[in-house]
Parts: sequence; structure tokens; C-alpha cells
Amino acid sequence: MNLKFYKKIIQKNRLNDYKEILLQAQKEGYVITSLIDWYDKYKGSNTKVLVLRHDVDYDYKGAYDMYKLEKSLGVKSTYYFRWLSVNDRIMKEMHDSGFEVSLHYETLATYAKKNQITNKKDVTKDVLHHCFNLLGDELNDFEKRFWKIRTICSHGDKVNRILQTTNVEIIDYTRLIDYGIDFNTYNPEILKEFDAYISDSSIYNNFEWKKFGAPAKAFKQGKKSICLLTHPIHWNQNIVKNIQMLYTVYVDNTNIGF
Repeated sequence: MNLKFYKKIIQKNRLNDYKEILLQAQKEGYVITSLIDWYDKYKGSNTKVLVLRHDVDYDYKGAYDMYKLEKSLGVKSTYYFRWLSVNDRIMKEMHDSGFEVSLHYETLATYAKKNQITNKKDVTKDVLHHCFNLLGDELNDFEKRFWKIRTICSHGDKVNRILQTTNVEIIDYTRLIDYGIDFNTYNPEILKEFDAYISDSSIYNNFEWKKFGAPAKAFKQGKKSICLLTHPIHWNQNIVKNIQMLYTVYVDNTNIGF
């Protein structure tokens, strides 16, 4: 068996580690909240804030476990769901509890798969413009099915890596507000508001903290505004679920249409 897959299969549940991060942040006096709550109440303030963002690429059950833990500690967070990972019941419960629940869009990647676009040179300005219009349709569909949203987050698909073009690149920031969206999470004007931007990684990278480094480092340095990005698939696991997730990821990465 491939050692990489073996490591994933035996990956253990790490929710207690995540809980310790939140408890440490509370002990250090951080307000722990969602992106939209930070934007409305704390952006530019002197309040110490830990913003929790979750990209739910596949594991909606794991997202639900993280949500329940956060709720038990009296904190809020943001969850971005792909169309692949949406679960109406779970998302509604999160939303009704005051959590931010929105779209993890992948419009360019989806368009490329449908239209057999395999080369970066074929991702023209017209294609990007068309995909931005398609995103508007997606947002309408999401809001009809769920609720009004004010922030969105792009997903990094295998196709984006092949095309060397991210889903962020379809965004026309001069028109985004026309869709009722205050910001995309990768807007440079938003990212620069954070003193520390931290992202988790998978077991293949030994769960190394990316960008700034470990949350404890940011707490120790007294960073005022911290954005912590996590992916439920890296935290909530057992052997059976690990095998299921490996299969789901495999299907997603091979079903690209070209």
C-alpha cells in the first residue's frame, strides 16, 4: 500500500487539539467569532479577535463536529460549503445558531471541466468574465435554497492547478457588491487587515501550520487580529471515515472530464 494513503487511513481524530487552541485563545482574551461578525464589529478595532474560517471541501460530518464543539464553548465561526459538500440540515442548524454559512465556490473549475479547457492560454478574459456572471447565478441559487449571504470563498480544485489559474481570478471586485457580497475571503484588502493569517494542512504535510505558523505563536506575540483557516477533513477522522474520504477525494480529482 502507498505510504501516503496508509498515513491517511490511520489518521486519528484531532478535535481535542482543536479544542485546546480555542481554550488557549479564550484564556488569552481573544474574541472568537466568524468572518462576517469580525467585519461588522471588530475590523480595524483594538480588540483581540480570532476569526475562525472552515473550508468544507468534503467532510460535512466533520464540519458538524467542529461546529458542536465551538457552540459548546460559546464561540462562532464561518463555514464555506462546496456544492459537493452541502448538507441542508447541518447547514440550517449552524445558520440558526448564529454561525456564518456560505458558498465555497469553484466556478472556473466547473466551467473548465464542462468545456474541456485544459490549457492556461484558453482561460481568456472573456472566459473569466463569463465565469463571474455564472457565479452570480450560483449565488442566486444558493440564496434561494438557503439564505442571504455576504461573503464567499474560492475553492482550489485540481483543475485550477492544471490551469494555473485560481477561482479567485474570476472576481470583478468593482461588481461584487452588485451581487450583495461584501467580500471574497482572498481579497487582498481583507487579508491585509489580519496581523496573522494561519492555515492548517493535511497529514501528508504532517499537519504543519502554514503561512504565519502555529496559533500559539500568534497568541504569544499578542497579535490583535488572527484568521485561522481549517479544513474539517484534517481534524475529524477514524479508520472507516478515512477510507470513505479517500474514495470521495479520489472520485472528485479523477472526475474532471478530460
